[in-house]
Amino acid sequence: MVPRYSRGRLALIVVALLSLAGFTAFTWPSLSDMWERLSSGLSGAGWFALLAASAVQLVGHVLRAARTKVPIDNVRRGSLAGQFRHLSIGYLFNVVWPLRIGEVVRSYLVAKTLRISFLYTLVAVVLERLIDVVLVSVAFLVLLGVVGSADFGVVPVAAMVALAVSVLLIASFAALVRENTVLMRVAWQATSWLNHDLENRARFKLWSVIFGFQRFFRQRRQLARYAVLTLTSWACYAAAAAIAAFTVFPVLGGQAALVAAAAPAGVVSPSVGNGAPGSYAENVQAFFASSTSLDVSTVALFAAASWVVVTVPVLVVAVVALFVNWARRTSAPIAGAELAPSDGYANKLGREQDISGSMTHFLDAYFQRQRLSQVMHRLEVNGNVSLVRFFKGGSNAVTLLATSGDGELFVKKMVPPEYAHRLKNQYDWLAERADHGELVTVLREQHAPDHYAIDLEYRPSSVPLFEYVHENSFAESAAKLSEVWAYMYGRVYDLGQLENRPDVRDDYVTERFVMRVRAAAESHPALAEALKADRIVVNGQELDNFDRVLARIQGHEIAWNDLATFRSSAQIHGDLTVDNILVDLPARDVLIIDPSDDNQLRGPVIDFARHMQSLLYGYEFLNEDEDPVVLGEQDGLPEITYRDARSARYAELAEHVSTEIMPRHLTVAEQRAVLFHVGLFYGRMLTHRVAINGGTVLKYYGVCIQALNGFLDQYDPPAQDEDRTAVGGPARRQEILSR
Repeated sequence: MVPRYSRGRLALIVVALLSLAGFTAFTWPSLSDMWERLSSGLSGAGWFALLAASAVQLVGHVLRAARTKVPIDNVRRGSLAGQFRHLSIGYLFNVVWPLRIGEVVRSYLVAKTLRISFLYTLVAVVLERLIDVVLVSVAFLVLLGVVGSADFGVVPVAAMVALAVSVLLIASFAALVRENTVLMRVAWQATSWLNHDLENRARFKLWSVIFGFQRFFRQRRQLARYAVLTLTSWACYAAAAAIAAFTVFPVLGGQAALVAAAAPAGVVSPSVGNGAPGSYAENVQAFFASSTSLDVSTVALFAAASWVVVTVPVLVVAVVALFVNWARRTSAPIAGAELAPSDGYANKLGREQDISGSMTHFLDAYFQRQRLSQVMHRLEVNGNVSLVRFFKGGSNAVTLLATSGDGELFVKKMVPPEYAHRLKNQYDWLAERADHGELVTVLREQHAPDHYAIDLEYRPSSVPLFEYVHENSFAESAAKLSEVWAYMYGRVYDLGQLENRPDVRDDYVTERFVMRVRAAAESHPALAEALKADRIVVNGQELDNFDRVLARIQGHEIAWNDLATFRSSAQIHGDLTVDNILVDLPARDVLIIDPSDDNQLRGPVIDFARHMQSLLYGYEFLNEDEDPVVLGEQDGLPEITYRDARSARYAELAEHVSTEIMPRHLTVAEQRAVLFHVGLFYGRMLTHRVAINGGTVLKYYGVCIQALNGFLDQYDPPAQDEDRTAVGGPARRQEILSR
């Protein structure tokens, strides 16, 4: 089968050839005039000299292509021949079209051929041109100082303006690459106005530029090579202009020689294209007339000769390059652009596939300057790890799927240094049970000044239990939950006697619940407003609000005592939500992850409460719904309305755990207490929700209130009176509420 032409490449070839033909027809009178001048003014030796000047000019272009190749090779290595072809095609468009559109064409060709980021390539080319403008402007201003009083018309002003604008743009780009806080915030805000898909793509492209140039700028050898190639390419351009000048002018003094060498770089023609011969010749003559006393006809001859040197050879190369592209037919990568199987995520500037969707949460956190996202970015820039997927978290930790240089995939969890002890506990807990097949394998830990991290085994054959229970039968799903609890009671728990521990209960409720809710309200005005009322409406149901329901619980002797009565265990999981359970296929073995054993109240009742946090109130569904919830009002009461998307399968499993599993393992008091702890967990996470997504705080608070009222409804309701908040209770209750 004959391979098809790339449509983009075919269109480019047609447009380029038609544009060149149109340009030639439109400028034919000027071209004819130049040809006549050169034919009559140059001898055989003169034509040979122009040929030599053209060769030097092309050497300068080859060096420029090598210069462009330096930052591009930072992404993926390509051939110098390919870079030179694209450069020449770009020059063709620069000659025949205004506004230097050829730089965009050249960037497109490089990016398309190498399958890398177009924006990174375009920025590399634009930065290259800005540096050129700075060099040319500075050189011209130095020339102006050397020649003294020569009148160059508006050129000095244009040079100073160009220099100032270029330096400003380069400085702005440098500030962005250095992650200037203001610019990052502006980028985050500007992209947030787009729809979700465009927002994510725009942030990914912008991050790619920052990431790519940070990697490039930290390599001193490449920077030195880039600088050398810049200077030598311009030395070639100046040498080509000097050869043309000494060929045309029989005697050339010092000032005139400097002017002649500067002329090709100091004049541009915006009329038809950057290479319009008529305008170019007029500008060169004006440039000489104001600064030298050279003969007008000789200057016109030099203008023709320099235009030929600057324009004709590269156009010939461009036409040849176009036909080479035609002959290649397909848009396969050029030599040297081999693609690794893992290139889609190992090389963030590669464009074999769109991976922006897997980096949504990282990009959002990065442009908001969240600390751990910056740490991950730095690790990526330094080449320590490569981010594959960034997961949302409900705590101070971030979790991500990463790969190392050898292609190993692993899960990395990171926390700021002040929370290192919590993740360290998880590392130690898992390391002590390295022989437990039901637990994820911990690989290593890393201590750093700005973070602490652990790496965990990644099993691509595993699926979240959330997906498993919604894709398999109820019987299979219930069996997996039974396996989880069989493992916990068989290999983890070391159960003590049933005890009444009011001191542990009081400290736990105060520190992990009341104080957390109060702290969240201090930084969330809507939550603070919701807390003020005695009653609140949640999803249409009028309930006792936080202070009132907690007072009732503490005033109910049996309910309050149930919370202090439990079997303790030296070891628990501590965060046994459905989110933290996997099923490893095809053996269908359960795999438990992310222990968080940091509770004062330590016993299986805590793990069951975490379990029911998912099944009873749809914790995983709530996490997926990021729509903001606002505080409303109904009949003078605060009102919270959120979308309750808990599935029917979750409801079935909640009933199964409540009626089949918990009665086998928990006392009646512990079973009743589970619902209070569910409400406590939703309340204690409010401080994290404020930091992660303040718009969802009221939703989690509403669930907390529902669970607390549901806990109390298990008991006989207390006697009704005019003020239920006046129900008496232990003195300790008043102390807790006053904090």
